[in-house]
Amino acid sequence: MNFSFYSSAVGAQAMQNKLDVVSNNLSNLNTTGYKAKNGYFTDLIYKNIKNVEGDNGNVIYGAGTRLKKVDTNFEQGSFTLTDMPLDYAINGDGFFALYDPATQTRTYTRDGSFQLSLQQNGQFYITNSDGKWVLDQNGNPIVANDVEAEHPIGVFVFQQKNGMVSVGNNEFMAIDKNGTPIASNGNDGLLVRGAIEDSNVDFTKEIADMLQIQNVYQMSLKMVQTTDEIENTVNSLR
Repeated sequence: MNFSFYSSAVGAQAMQNKLDVVSNNLSNLNTTGYKAKNGYFTDLIYKNIKNVEGDNGNVIYGAGTRLKKVDTNFEQGSFTLTDMPLDYAINGDGFFALYDPATQTRTYTRDGSFQLSLQQNGQFYITNSDGKWVLDQNGNPIVANDVEAEHPIGVFVFQQKNGMVSVGNNEFMAIDKNGTPIASNGNDGLLVRGAIEDSNVDFTKEIADMLQIQNVYQMSLKMVQTTDEIENTVNSLR
């Protein structure tokens, strides 16, 4: 009976965790360059029910499920034309590279909503909304005195995107398994100027997932209630 409590409880917790993922996707439905997250489950420990001889029988029962991992869907979203000279979208694979001078860290994003920011050296750099420098294909900040001029926005491609760490603010950090980023100058048709990439969240799929999660969550709580009633009945017979 303890396994019944445990299975239903951890099942409800797993559904709550998956609901958090779905809710985050829905809240970023209109976030530029956002990449949807997908949650995956794994089952927990199984145990054999012993037969009359005391040996392990063929009947087994499990201990519930848990959210194993959350992956990122890097499929390209649609484009919205803005005609703004510092808005860029990537047509195909790749990321913009950002450098944070405060923390000296490099991150990658698909959000190409850029602007000019005056630096302490008196020059204007192309930055994102948080003030992080946008890098060119050589990994250097881009000095821009004329917003209408052509800018050497770098596009960086990874042979393996799986495992890239989401660090918030619609940015990712590469790890060893992603390999060395391959730089492009954006002149091979990758860059679309005057456009931004929309979120790739599928609204219909997320709503369907939410309804399914709610049903399973309610069933898990019902199982907890039913198990408690059975326990109380058994205790009253003693």
